[in-house]
Parts: sequence; C-alpha cells; structure tokens
Amino acid sequence: MHQSPIIKTATTLIAAVAAGILGGQIVCAQQQQPIKRMDLLKTPLSDLDGKEMQVWVADIPPGAATGPHFHPTPRFVYVLEGSLVLELDGKPPRTYSAGQAYVELPGERHNLRNASATESAKGLGFQYVGKDQPLQINAP
Repeated sequence: MHQSPIIKTATTLIAAVAAGILGGQIVCAQQQQPIKRMDLLKTPLSDLDGKEMQVWVADIPPGAATGPHFHPTPRFVYVLEGSLVLELDGKPPRTYSAGQAYVELPGERHNLRNASATESAKGLGFQYVGKDQPLQINAP
C-alpha cells in the first residue's frame, strides 16, 4: 500500500516524538539513581568531647551528583574507583581519580558528581561530627 507524503511525514514525526520522550525518561531514570553509602565505622572520639568519627564508602552511579550542599566539619575523601568531580563555588571544577584524595572544608558550598556517564565511582569518606549532627546540609 502506498502512503501519501503527509502520512509518511506525520508517522515519522510521531515516531521521533515518541523516541524523544522515551529517551528522556531513560536519561531521567539514570540521573535519579541514588548515591549509596555503606557505613563502615561510627565511633566516639575521646579527645574531642561530644564528637564521633564516621567512615563510609559511597557508590556513585554513572552521571549521579550530590547537588549543592556543605558540611559542618571537614570531610576527607579517598577515591577508590573511577573519577569524581568536585565543583566548589567560585572555583574551577577539579577531577580526582582512583588513588587520589581531597578535602571538603566546613561551610564550602559545593557539588560532587561522578565524572563518567557510563561507569560507577566509589569514594571512601572520613568525617567527624557532633553526636546526632548531620554530615551534610543541602544548600539552595
């Protein structure tokens, strides 16, 4: 059966719109994968009254990001796998790869993201905080 050029164009347009919507949903689903944190240690620090050390491993899915936030105390991170991009307000982004470490200082607003859109990244984090104090505070 022969289709008119208008029907072919409409069919192509509908297919393209459907592919765009489906592709957009797939991208959104990938970006919404949560960062998983596995707590390894939480222990009181006798030298720092009321403070405790927390140690964890974070698994950062491809393309995932923390969103803007800051920490009440220093956070130290050692990259175990992949690469992480630290985006500090007012400074150029810095990329840290497996085997490198960095610090996020108290009150510095920043975003952390996986540098790869296809591979997971992992970081080992260390931070001391007051008992029941949040490790991070989301920022606008």
